[in-house]
Amino acid sequence: MNKPLSDKPVVKIVTDLCHQYAIEKVVISPGSRNAPLILSFSASEWFECMTIVDERSAAYFALGLAKETGKPVAIICTSGTAALNFAPAIAEAYYQQIPLIVLTADRPAEWIDQADGQAIHQESLFQNFIRYHCQLPIAIAHPDDEWYANRLVNVALTTATGLVKGPVHLNIPLREPLYGKTVYPAKPTRKVSTIAPSGELNPETFQELTREINHFDQVMVLMGATTPNAVLNQALVKLAEKGVVVLTETLSNVDHPRFIHNMDRVVATIEEDDFALYAPDLLITLDTPVLSRMIKKLLRSRKPQMHWHFSNQASVTDTYQCLSHKIEGDAIDIIHQLANSLEPKQMRFSESWNKRNQYATDRHQLFLNRIKWSDLKLFEILSNTDIPYGPIHLGNSTPVRYAQLFDWKNKHTWFANRGTSGIDGCVSTAVGAAHGFKQPTLLIVGDLSFFYDSNGLWNRYLRPDFRILLINNSGGGIFRFLPGSSDSEELESFFEAKQSYSANGIAQTFGLNYAACHNELELREYLSEFVKPSDKPALLEVFTPNVDNGRFLKDYFRFLKNNEF
Repeated sequence: MNKPLSDKPVVKIVTDLCHQYAIEKVVISPGSRNAPLILSFSASEWFECMTIVDERSAAYFALGLAKETGKPVAIICTSGTAALNFAPAIAEAYYQQIPLIVLTADRPAEWIDQADGQAIHQESLFQNFIRYHCQLPIAIAHPDDEWYANRLVNVALTTATGLVKGPVHLNIPLREPLYGKTVYPAKPTRKVSTIAPSGELNPETFQELTREINHFDQVMVLMGATTPNAVLNQALVKLAEKGVVVLTETLSNVDHPRFIHNMDRVVATIEEDDFALYAPDLLITLDTPVLSRMIKKLLRSRKPQMHWHFSNQASVTDTYQCLSHKIEGDAIDIIHQLANSLEPKQMRFSESWNKRNQYATDRHQLFLNRIKWSDLKLFEILSNTDIPYGPIHLGNSTPVRYAQLFDWKNKHTWFANRGTSGIDGCVSTAVGAAHGFKQPTLLIVGDLSFFYDSNGLWNRYLRPDFRILLINNSGGGIFRFLPGSSDSEELESFFEAKQSYSANGIAQTFGLNYAACHNELELREYLSEFVKPSDKPALLEVFTPNVDNGRFLKDYFRFLKNNEF
């Protein structure tokens, strides 16, 4: 490369190594202090640079892009509070193990706390939600400075793309002038290669695991949110065929008739006195977030004798308070090997869960046949509709919970920000994912999540086949059925944040086709048009009854457990 780049040598080290670590996409939020980074990244033929003004939305956009492409994405911002707006998406990336390369421009250290503009303490800004962070030297005045900067960037990028992926933060102090350019001589920047562990257990350890799993008759695999993986699905099928109970959620993205797919609606039918009949002796989990509060209650109440957790994290995750084995390595490969070596189980445990699953399915349908227009009825209609969209993103709070109560007519790939479970980036993440998917993508989102992150539509990357189904129930509907908040006199004012807004104006502002419906008949009428191809993205706003939604959902779970309605 012989194009003029920023004359800041430390910036050249960053850009060269980003290229060598296969970073191809860079999301830039405009600014002045980050001008050297903008000049060098945008001048390079190695990177696709995109511009999004709102840093919070930009970071979530990059999160979705990295998640769907499977490749690290760099995000760049100027100094000061701009960097703080990256924080929610960085936290989400941390818990989902998504590689974001966070590059924050900074003022020189001597100007911090000197009443100078856009100067705050940035060096360890995201320390609780980052795999690695460092501050690069402000200048390359000595060969050791270059070696040090090179080492720091290598460590950061190795960490981001390593066995346990995740966000890393490079804080880059830059002195004025900021817009100078130069042509560098052809000299490769040194990359430090890391040999990753093979992920294979030694034979003795594997034999011990095989003995243990063959010792127990009641074995359960609990699947949380995962990206689709054919090898994992095949291994789980083998386990299920040999009598292991495989519990999944919508976001698990695994599928087979032997799996228990609707975890919440099944567990809801089990009385606490019967927990022991359905709890495993050996529980197997992966390093993925589980949505269901009900299964957590069951497993914490009736703890398994053993709990294997597959994780390469430095921390120990003991969600169910019974962890016995933290197993490091390639979890999918090890589970596949165990499935092949597993002796067939007695089928009593599996049959108990399958019978309970059928009972829950029958009662689920009985209840739905009786209820009126509501969020539950909306999701029943959606699940039975031919939706020609592979990827579906779910907003947090109620949409992600409703979705997993249903069997969907079409096979979809499901996503949601369940790393931290916040509502603050659902739109931006889905937009970024759609840009990476290059195929029709649907977002199902609640009103508070949508309005909070409507800036996620403020960019040039909306695909015409992007669709948003907005459920407007006038506030945070989840608080109408959560214990405590639903009975509080402060419910509407402070928990639910009751509102009466419509998204029509937002759709017009950002150039989306818009339609609204207020009942079951209108929804069925509009859905067929909503999913058809068009030359613009589209938003369908579905209004549902605020008070009835919470009441119906409480009645639903009561009905699953007994005959009350």
